[in-house]
Amino acid sequence: MTGRMDGEWIIANEFSQVRLTVDTNGNDPRLCIEDLATERRIYLDAFGLAGLTTATPEELARYMDPNPRSEP
Repeated sequence: MTGRMDGEWIIANEFSQVRLTVDTNGNDPRLCIEDLATERRIYLDAFGLAGLTTATPEELARYMDPNPRSEP
């Protein structure tokens, strides 16, 4: 575990607003990303974050809808 583990960051633009925090309750720290409009959260460990760096824009595009509709 390295780096700063306290605090939170809000990142916003005209389309969305998210809160970033570091969750240290488990074995390893995880990044918590919370959509402030829907209160949905995702937790990513270092392995998951590293995997994002290998994704193509096309692979990431399916997750870019800030207001996802529920599945039928």
